[in-house]
Amino acid sequence: MTRLVIFLLTAFMGYSCNAQEKVDLEKLTFKEDPRVIVKNHKKSADRTEPLTSLPAYTTYDIAGYNFGPVALTEHCFVSFLLNSIEEKKLVGLIVGFKTIPESKAIYKYIFQKYGKPVTLQRETQERDSHNKPYPSSSAFLWRNIRPGVSLLLSKSYVFEEGKPVESTDLVLINNDAKPSYETNFKTVLDRVIKTYTP
Repeated sequence: MTRLVIFLLTAFMGYSCNAQEKVDLEKLTFKEDPRVIVKNHKKSADRTEPLTSLPAYTTYDIAGYNFGPVALTEHCFVSFLLNSIEEKKLVGLIVGFKTIPESKAIYKYIFQKYGKPVTLQRETQERDSHNKPYPSSSAFLWRNIRPGVSLLLSKSYVFEEGKPVESTDLVLINNDAKPSYETNFKTVLDRVIKTYTP
């Protein structure tokens, strides 16, 4: 009986530890300490993330991360965007979904939950070098999905073995986050929008 009790307690403690490691990226308030969120995950240092110009912790070690009901797999990545290398305050994140099932799942979830977006880049029908049709990239914006935070979804295609493979990136950003160096853009959101606007 004693052994059974010890086993159950050990199992429960293990489950509790695992449960604490779960992070729903969609629910981040940006008041969290990014160093705590990436703790025990292999990550890059405070490298500049090129889309936003912000320093970021980027990790492909995504065990325990999900975005709403969509769990991240080994084909995903997350960049936790920081206001500066010195302060390391969380101001946004980029989540990349790099396979067709993941891409379709997050695309469907975002459109169902947040409704009609502003279209930044409309998907059109392109043709490859063999005149075969394939879809082009697209980008959509939802302003203020919660106070002060906007969401951008971009879908793109790369060719693998002659076939277009779909991937989707989400950018969740504080509307007031400033670029980390002098640019023509007042905010990071302005910069990201311009990047995806033809």
